[in-house]
Amino acid sequence: MNDWGMSVLSQYPVTVRATRKVRGALLCDTKEGLYLLSEYRGKQARLEAEAALLLYLAENGMVHTDQIIKNEKEELLSKNEEGTGYVLKMWYPWPECSVSSIGDLVQAVNSLARLHVSMRRMPKHLLIKQEKVQSEESKQDITEGNAVTNTHKERQSLACQYEKHNRELRRVRAYLHRKKKKSVLEQFIQKSLDEMYNQADIAVRAMMDGELYEVEEQAKKEGHLIHGAYHQHNVLIGQGQTAAVNFEQFRVGCQICDLYQFIRKIMEKHNWNQELGMRLIREYNRVQNMSQKEISLLGFMIAYPEKYWKQVNFYFNNSKSWISEKNIEKIKKAVEQNSVRTAFADCLLQKQL
Repeated sequence: MNDWGMSVLSQYPVTVRATRKVRGALLCDTKEGLYLLSEYRGKQARLEAEAALLLYLAENGMVHTDQIIKNEKEELLSKNEEGTGYVLKMWYPWPECSVSSIGDLVQAVNSLARLHVSMRRMPKHLLIKQEKVQSEESKQDITEGNAVTNTHKERQSLACQYEKHNRELRRVRAYLHRKKKKSVLEQFIQKSLDEMYNQADIAVRAMMDGELYEVEEQAKKEGHLIHGAYHQHNVLIGQGQTAAVNFEQFRVGCQICDLYQFIRKIMEKHNWNQELGMRLIREYNRVQNMSQKEISLLGFMIAYPEKYWKQVNFYFNNSKSWISEKNIEKIKKAVEQNSVRTAFADCLLQKQL
């Protein structure tokens, strides 16, 4: 066992039998059960709000989640000798959701819908606690001039976030227009950028529409909570059961964002298969009924070429003299999948579920 693992685990009332490294953490087999030890860099107030949410879901929810374990001092956060903070979570001996298993994917969106139902029923005093945390984080961001992070996206509307992406695409376009000698990749980006930007612009204009903007505002007004990072790595499936884990980015927001994030990542791996996509969305809708406005918002989020923006922006913000073959392939794949992605978005926007 790592020294830091031993020094931190010794602060908990557990008897460790074995440990092994997993994605950025230490999986711990103990006599008391399975646990995950991971580093924590967030604020204490957010950790307390997360623990309160997870406890509520454990007692009242319709889906399994991880749980933050208190140490022998009844504290949520433990530190090693260097002062680095760690949290210990109750864990599950189940594998991550398999992106190649249709059964797993259907089960994952069903679990997401049930999670959203439970989160909408969260008691007011717990919701107020989370809103206070977000308010303090917002003030700190403004004071320190921080850029928007995944954890703090609630400060901006979806349309504002995507419009920021559009400004970044325009900056890349202007840069490539000025540059005389272009690499093969830069020529490829310049050739594809106008079409992709036009699609992005149409999607943002639609999201700025009053009715779709109201979807987001109403969700915030009613205190809807979202997971914030619901993808296949944070969904464990085994023994016919599902567990949603790693709630560090949970916040008040539009729950369609969770569904979109999961759908987009899965559909990219399945070449935007319409039959699969509609099956997953219908499964979610069967448990958590969406309004037509929410479906439209989801459709326009899918219509936005987010993967393309992400990779092009990565190219622009890093060394332009060299970019890995993996990132080049991602840009090319985003362009190759453009027609099937837009076809799926159109299908969703034109159909009733």
